[in-house]
Amino acid sequence: MYDFFQRHRFLEGVCGWAVLIAIVGAVAALTGNRSLSPVWRVPLFLNVFALGGFAYVNFTGESAGNRMHIADWLNRIQWINGLGLLLHATIGFFTRDGMRQLLPSLWSAPVIDVVITVSIYVLLFAGATTLAWVLKHHRRN
Repeated sequence: MYDFFQRHRFLEGVCGWAVLIAIVGAVAALTGNRSLSPVWRVPLFLNVFALGGFAYVNFTGESAGNRMHIADWLNRIQWINGLGLLLHATIGFFTRDGMRQLLPSLWSAPVIDVVITVSIYVLLFAGATTLAWVLKHHRRN
């Protein structure tokens, strides 16, 4: 795809927008479920949106020799979930100009929402860390 999109920039732009709309649609469908608490939606939204975007750019915007390896993907998951938990637990999420709070701090939510949300962040972070450790250990042996 990389070579094709290098020759056809307009199609790259059209496909980029289509994938962005598809990712947003998938996130909206995932987070639109009324049984999910808005607090739980944040880690799901962060991971689906960021990893979907990374996957698309990695596949279409990089040559085969320059694409991210599994260790790079695991590093992205660690960063997304570590930083997401830090922001979510301390100050919450604000609009771009910082004037309106989109989601308050995690600790103002009901206890069960806090437990489930922190569990989602920790499981994703710990899973990525464990897989990275296994890959690193496997390479040495």
